[in-house]
Amino acid sequence: MNAGIIVTGLYCLLGLLATQAVAETALPTQVVTRIDRDLVLSGKMDDPLWQQAAAFPLADADTGASPHLATTVRLLYSQKYLYVAFVCAADTVSATLTKHDDPLYTGDVVETFLAPSGSFRSFYEIEVNPLNAILDSYQLSYSQPDGSYRKLYFNPAYTCEGLLTKVFVDGVLNQAHGSKSWTMEMAIPFASIVGRDNIVPDPGDRWRANFCRIDSATPDKPAFSSWSPLGWRDFNRSYRFGWIEFK
Repeated sequence: MNAGIIVTGLYCLLGLLATQAVAETALPTQVVTRIDRDLVLSGKMDDPLWQQAAAFPLADADTGASPHLATTVRLLYSQKYLYVAFVCAADTVSATLTKHDDPLYTGDVVETFLAPSGSFRSFYEIEVNPLNAILDSYQLSYSQPDGSYRKLYFNPAYTCEGLLTKVFVDGVLNQAHGSKSWTMEMAIPFASIVGRDNIVPDPGDRWRANFCRIDSATPDKPAFSSWSPLGWRDFNRSYRFGWIEFK
C-alpha cells in the first residue's frame, strides 16, 4: 500500500478521534459590551474604555489545557465597529511577512473568526502578525461536524474594507529571548462583515466566533491556542466556534 495513503488515512483517523473527544465540550459564550464612542487604537490598549471589557484566555487548541504562553482577548463594540484586542505573552516575537494576504499563519499571528449569521457554514477570518500585516478572507465550510469530511471554499477577492489594526511589541522583534509580549488591537467595521439582516448588532444578538493564536518561537513545533476548544490544530473547524453575545 502507498505510504502516502497510509499517512493520510492515519491523519484523518486521528482528526476524527480528536473531534469526537472534544465534541462533548460545551461551546463557550462571551458577552460583548457596547461603548458610546469609537476607541482610540495605539496597539497598547491604553484607551480607558478597554477597562469595560473582561479579559478571557486562550487554551491549547488540541487539548483545552493552559498553554505555555498565555494569551488573553478583550471585546467591545460601537455603532460602527467590533473591537478585538489580543495580549500575547512571548519570549521571542517573530515576523517577516509584510504584504496583504501573505501566509501569516506560517509565523507568529493572531486570528479572529466571525460568523455573523450564526451558521458555521460561512465565516470571516482576519489574521494580524507582529508587523501589522493582515490576511483577511471569507470562507464557506462544507466540513462535517463529526470530523469525517473537511472541505473549505476561500473567496480570494474578499477584503475587509475599513479595517483598522495597531500592534505593539514589548521588546525586540526577531531576537531570541528579546521580548516580553506583543499586543494587537483591531476595529472591524460591521459593514464589511455582513451576515444578518441588521448589520449592526442589536442587544441580545449572538454570533459564532473564535479567537486564536500561533506562536512560532519553536519553528518545528509551533504552539496553537484557541478560545473555543477545537480538538485539533485546525482553526477552520467552524462547527467548534463559540458564541459572542452583544449586550
